[in-house]
Amino acid sequence: MSNEPFSAKSVFENPERFREQLRLPNVLRYSFVGASSPDYHARLEEIVVRIAGEQNIRKRTFRASSGGRYTAYKYDVYHDDFPTIEALYREVIALEGTRFVI
Repeated sequence: MSNEPFSAKSVFENPERFREQLRLPNVLRYSFVGASSPDYHARLEEIVVRIAGEQNIRKRTFRASSGGRYTAYKYDVYHDDFPTIEALYREVIALEGTRFVI
């Protein structure tokens, strides 16, 4: 993903190309780096579960930075449609405390 501002239409520079490369249905790995706080973690978890569905979350891992200010939150999520992927990115990007997403 680019550092350029996202369009109102899509969070991806080239959504059609991204969609083609996903080969859905598929399990995607998300990496979100955000604040190391229980509040941030709870809000992030709520977004992922609400959008993806608990049944589609295959794996969760969390790793705090050496300084303890940030945590890498990683999720493996099964998707069968593109709109849920885009919705997940859109909400996590907008979540206060998010540093970056992969």
